[in-house]
Amino acid sequence: MAKNKNHHLVKRGDTWYFRKRIKGKWIKKRLSTSVTEARRLRDEWLKEIMLFGEIQKPQLDDGGPLFGEVAGKWAKIKSTETKASTMRDYRSAMNLYVLPRFGNYPIKEISYLDVEEFKADLTCSAKRINNILVPMRSVFAMAFKEGIIKDNVMSKVDNLRTDDPSINPLSLDEALKVIESAHPHYRNSLTTLLFTGLRFGEMAGLKWHNVDLMRKTARICETLVYGTEGRPKTKKSNRDIDLLPPVIEALENQKKATFGKSKYVFLDVSGKPLNPDHVRKVIWKPALKKAGIKYRPLMQTRHSFATIMLSEGENIGWIQNMLGHSSLQMIFTKYYAWIPRKTRNDGSAFMKAFDSANMESSGKEASLQKVTQMCPIPRKRAYAKST
Repeated sequence: MAKNKNHHLVKRGDTWYFRKRIKGKWIKKRLSTSVTEARRLRDEWLKEIMLFGEIQKPQLDDGGPLFGEVAGKWAKIKSTETKASTMRDYRSAMNLYVLPRFGNYPIKEISYLDVEEFKADLTCSAKRINNILVPMRSVFAMAFKEGIIKDNVMSKVDNLRTDDPSINPLSLDEALKVIESAHPHYRNSLTTLLFTGLRFGEMAGLKWHNVDLMRKTARICETLVYGTEGRPKTKKSNRDIDLLPPVIEALENQKKATFGKSKYVFLDVSGKPLNPDHVRKVIWKPALKKAGIKYRPLMQTRHSFATIMLSEGENIGWIQNMLGHSSLQMIFTKYYAWIPRKTRNDGSAFMKAFDSANMESSGKEASLQKVTQMCPIPRKRAYAKST
């Protein structure tokens, strides 16, 4: 592993600083705007520390705990109350982006402007940047509650504007082509994804004791993500789903492969629980290519279920329950374009009533005209004035 040439160096703005803990206190000294000069001066300070155990007339830094120290305690606490998959994303964001930038800064010295500059320097998508800010906010919130900082600068930092995630589902014909094009071992799992609307973790974590083929239902109460079991995304995600005939057929076939051999319904070819990265790269992507269908994320299997069912006129409340959404509004918001006109509020009901009323009104008018013609109203006589 390459040696870190900038150990004990921290850059703030254009200036490099030397930072090292000595006898329980942090030494902070301004060095130079040149990294080469800063390294030379740093080496001199390190030699002095080695010889004397301290820097002569040091500038003691009482800036408090570093962001990285607070983040370490935060991660230890947060991991006991957060889903493993979520914590995995938090750790990734912290290790790849946040800690390299702020790990050696005293947390109370990190300013609003520092964070805004950090956001501006990130080259990932707006959604990813917003996700990176989530664990940062949590660390600062904990530090504020503990009294380590007096001002929670993250409360002033706004998320970037993002577009709604694009929905690029498969049609029914495309879904069937993908299943047929997939590796035979994985056709049962893809059939289940596409015709139940399950999230990948819900499908991977499905256990045989939660499947009732006689009643044609399955209980969704666990997830499996990267080998770690957890609870579903929301309370509403704990649900019983109906198993449609193609799914029942897939599960009957799957029963021959894994029932009695594993608690999990679906396994990979080596007999291990399904991994989303492996399925996406080795199964899903090649199946789309073979079927001649443009690539879209594996998450689109869930969207495909919703749009196929809506397009075929299935009851929206049933679809909501199958997906585990908390409200019908989520269905309308995400999938409005796929709701058939006969089931959506598009003014058609009003126009039907309007046309009916209009026809009734026209009928009455026509009847009145007919009666008038048969029984004309007599005109008033004109009387001559007497002279």
